[in-house]
Amino acid sequence: MDVSERRVMMLRFTVFVFLLIHVSGEVLNRDAANGQLGSKMVDGKHDNILKPGAFASRPADSHPRQTHQPIPPVDKHKMSAAKPEGVKPPAIRLSETKECGNDIIKHCNPKIYKNNFAILDCLQNDFKIMDDLSSDCQHYIWVYKRNLTKDDRFDYAAQEVCKSELSQIHECSQLEKGKGLIIPCLVDNIENVTGNCHTYLEKMARIVFSDYRLIYHFVDQCSVDIEQLKCGRIGPADENDVHTQGKTLECLANKIGDLHDGCRKQLLRVAELQADDYHLDRQLYYACREDRERLCADVPAGGGKIYECLFKHKFDKMMSTQCKEMVTIRQRLIAEDVKVEKTFYSACRKDIKEHGCNKKDKVAEGDFRRANILLCLENAIKTEQVISNECQIEMAELRQDLMEDYSISPEILNDCHAEILESCENGLQRGGKTIHCLMNLARPARDQRKHAAQSEMSPKCRRALEALIQEADPGSDYRMDKVLHMACEPVVQSGCKHVQPGDARVISCLMDHLDSEIMTDECEERLMEIQYFVARDFRLDQHLFSKCRRNAKELCGVSGNWIQDRFKDDKKKEYTVACLYRNIRQEKAGRKDQVNEQKGVSKQCKTEIMRVMRQRAHSVDLRPEVERVCLKDLGMYCSDMDNPGPNQEIQCLQEHLDTLEVECQEVIGNFTEDEDEMPELDVILMKACTPMINKFCDTDDGLEGDDTDNIMDCLIRNKNKPRMDEKCRAGIEHHQLISMKNFQFDHKFKEACKRSVSKFCKNKKSKIDVISCLSEHVRNDTLLEEKHRIDKVCRKQLRAEVLERGEDIRLDEKLVQACHNDMEDRCKDVEKGNAKMLECLKRNQKVLSKPCHKLLFKREQEEAVIGDYKVHSVCKAMIKTYCDDDDMKEDEILPCLRKHKDKQEFDHKCRELIVKREIAENKDYRLNPELQKKCRLDIPKFCKNVLHTQKNDDELQGKVVTCLRKRFIEKKLSRDCNDVIRNVIKDSAHNYMEDPVLASTCEKEIIKYCGDEHEMAMKQNSGGLNKVEMVQSSDGSGKVVECLKQNFLKRIITNDACKQEIQRVIQEAQIDINIDPLLHMACQRDLQKFCGDLEPGEGRRMACLLAELEDHPKQVSQECRKLLDKRKQLWELAAQGKPVEGFHDVYQQIVASPSKNYLLFVICSIIGVFFLVGITCGRIYVANIFERAVKSLHGIH
Repeated sequence: MDVSERRVMMLRFTVFVFLLIHVSGEVLNRDAANGQLGSKMVDGKHDNILKPGAFASRPADSHPRQTHQPIPPVDKHKMSAAKPEGVKPPAIRLSETKECGNDIIKHCNPKIYKNNFAILDCLQNDFKIMDDLSSDCQHYIWVYKRNLTKDDRFDYAAQEVCKSELSQIHECSQLEKGKGLIIPCLVDNIENVTGNCHTYLEKMARIVFSDYRLIYHFVDQCSVDIEQLKCGRIGPADENDVHTQGKTLECLANKIGDLHDGCRKQLLRVAELQADDYHLDRQLYYACREDRERLCADVPAGGGKIYECLFKHKFDKMMSTQCKEMVTIRQRLIAEDVKVEKTFYSACRKDIKEHGCNKKDKVAEGDFRRANILLCLENAIKTEQVISNECQIEMAELRQDLMEDYSISPEILNDCHAEILESCENGLQRGGKTIHCLMNLARPARDQRKHAAQSEMSPKCRRALEALIQEADPGSDYRMDKVLHMACEPVVQSGCKHVQPGDARVISCLMDHLDSEIMTDECEERLMEIQYFVARDFRLDQHLFSKCRRNAKELCGVSGNWIQDRFKDDKKKEYTVACLYRNIRQEKAGRKDQVNEQKGVSKQCKTEIMRVMRQRAHSVDLRPEVERVCLKDLGMYCSDMDNPGPNQEIQCLQEHLDTLEVECQEVIGNFTEDEDEMPELDVILMKACTPMINKFCDTDDGLEGDDTDNIMDCLIRNKNKPRMDEKCRAGIEHHQLISMKNFQFDHKFKEACKRSVSKFCKNKKSKIDVISCLSEHVRNDTLLEEKHRIDKVCRKQLRAEVLERGEDIRLDEKLVQACHNDMEDRCKDVEKGNAKMLECLKRNQKVLSKPCHKLLFKREQEEAVIGDYKVHSVCKAMIKTYCDDDDMKEDEILPCLRKHKDKQEFDHKCRELIVKREIAENKDYRLNPELQKKCRLDIPKFCKNVLHTQKNDDELQGKVVTCLRKRFIEKKLSRDCNDVIRNVIKDSAHNYMEDPVLASTCEKEIIKYCGDEHEMAMKQNSGGLNKVEMVQSSDGSGKVVECLKQNFLKRIITNDACKQEIQRVIQEAQIDINIDPLLHMACQRDLQKFCGDLEPGEGRRMACLLAELEDHPKQVSQECRKLLDKRKQLWELAAQGKPVEGFHDVYQQIVASPSKNYLLFVICSIIGVFFLVGITCGRIYVANIFERAVKSLHGIH
């Protein structure tokens, strides 16, 4: 606008002011000339805006109302008749009128006497002044204001000042002058007006808004509502009562939810127009004038700044109750129309338009409800669209107000009234505490007794609360919730300072610190109240929503329209995380829904899902899919937990898994699967074990990167180490016990063996049954040396599971049931873990109950082929040193260790354990896979009588092995079997306990005649009923066996059965010198010297040594020669005492006899005599027969 235009505008405005003063005085003069003020209604046609009706009663503290007759409206015909043509009546100043002169002098500054507008401001800006005015002045002022808006010359003046604006606002320019419509119309469009016109209209607005009947179209649209809702009376009786008129607007605002659309629109329009200057909201202005001076004295008026200041100080103790009530009403109007909040709308107007937040088909002007606008703008932020900083600041202010004051949310106020009244101290709690009370009430009680006493939240209130949380969105910025902010600020300062304030990751950081020492009870409680709702609408988690919204829409059918879904009871948004996680698992398992075959969860979304799953594992409250179906079970089984810790309710449900309701059982089963796949979900475990993971698993060879499967494997492998934390060990054991309930609960096992299970064990459910089933197949295929039906991957994992089962008897539920009484009787104080209980049962195997003995023996068979935990635990270093071969099978590890066990550097404890296992193997060949495989053909050939007379489930007590040892002496075994039996004989020569038949048959003789040697063998373990069978260690160089031999030689032993076993042992040693430890040690140098080129076995080296002794006795060492002489005596004695069982035994004894040549001569002579006698006697006998035949023939003839 150039200088000339400004001059023209100033000239027009000056003319207008002159006309305004002139016309106002002229109007009042005419009214006075037509009679006294308020005498009677002259012209009824101008009173059509005043309609009869009821009005709200006057407040008790207000002054008595003065009753006046209505003032006649301006009558242009009479006015023109009353004045001479061309004569202008003098302008009247309000200060000079007899009706108001004294009041103006009393209440107003003399400096403003010449300015009627200033006088109006003075008289109507204070309730006390208005009440103190005389009734005549009150009526005079009201008529003056009404006529200002009705007189056509005011309309002409307005047209002069607002000429350009009227040309653009056709709605106002086409209105009839003199009806009091043009100025209110311009005021209604004041936001489109600038310059002098705007200044003029601001002046007029204070007049217009002082009485709702002066507001453009207001009475037309709201008369019915005023009548029906009893918000006032539209009639002449109280038209000048400012209290009544203001109360009408206040009443309508309080009942805005019940208004018709037209009146609601008009009321909101009025509030919008009042938004710029709080003086225009007369009721609020009157109620808060003193509060403004106390609390907002430094805030300049205009731009909605006073409103904003009052909103901030609403809960200030210095704010009066009347002001607080009016501020609350104003805030409720903001819920219906954000344009009522001037500062917010000014800051966000551009963003609202750019993002189409005000569009709605049903409302042509657009939907400006607070929820609609806030959700739209929040959605824009979460979808990474640009929102101005000014707008974001105002959004934050508004969201804070929502979380702090429930009364400004109409839905909460209406739908949660009963809950607030009964459970939340009738809303008297300030600063957001009432809203948090409702949040807490929304969380269902799990204790059925408590549930009966607690008021249940209505569905309407729950939906209203959910809508409020959506709108305020405290999950994206914890500062939006004052209660949460105050409770958690110390925690944030301690643990989350690295996160920028206002970032949604602050909430995530707090969730990560739920179990840390810095977390306070108050912060945790407030945080869980918020997270309860966040967990039920994935859109409230900003990072999750931004990364997963597309996947949620495509894979889970979640709508992206917040507004349409705001009050819908839509379960999809509750289960979105579960849905997305299910899709992640399906992708990982290599299967997808047919519908979503081409779709998948993005990498960023997967990361967020895993974060959320980890954080929400703390409580059932944060897992809606669990809470919904398990509420009854929680009350039944877990109600005694007054303050359940993180994940304790889940653990409780897991422990009662078998007795849960079907739906709950399924959900907890799924969660347990997830927990095994993702150990972070087991909050208790991870809290206790994170230091242990850092200690044992960072350098663990089996752990690669972040492989969560290997984390549990690592913890299980190290759980019995001395440095392992007790709480971590308990968590690991709980995890193991729960996984045993169902094969599906062990993710790694399930994935490795699902094909084998579906093919060979499809009817098995529990993990222990599946392990047993698969173990049987693996064992059979291994022993029969057939192609494995169980694939290699599954066999490897099965080995790990069998080892795990062997570590703790509690992981074998069936064995615990079968051996419960035996454990109490024989192993009462023994630790159940670290294989100690199982070893105790094995030591007492002979006295166990039949069911326990039978099942324990079956477990031993499985361990022998698939994996023995105790061997792997005790002999870990030796396995790594001597048997660290990737291709080595499990059943080859013990034979490998056996080969090296006599080495000097071999671990003593490992050697003891190997001896134990050898003793068990020799008692029953089925525990020795190597023997079973290599003697597979020999056993049924030579020992079928033993097998036929023994039950399949009973131990054979060494009978089969002894049978094979006898055939070893006879040299009838196959080559492979012979090698195995030779090793068995060799080991038993060092330790008589490895010859179970000898040990049991000669038990009394050992104790009686070999006490010293026996005591040496008993040093390691002297407990138990049967001391001979309880020997745990080797007796070194076979001194007990040597003692028995010497006593046999001295003919002291009289027990025939024992003598036979000793004879067998002596004959075994005769076949191979390596089997006789004492002789081998004494003659070692001689063997190397004379027989080094001969292979051991079949008596070759023994025969060589004996031949050398016979041919060159002096060349043999004295020690060896001396011991060989003793052995020859033993062999002779053993040969004498051996019972002859067949021609083979006879032959063996003759060959072994020193007089074998003589015996052979005698036998041959006897045979020769029989031959000669046969020849001689045979001829005579034949001749006699011939003669008799001839005689008989002659007789016939």
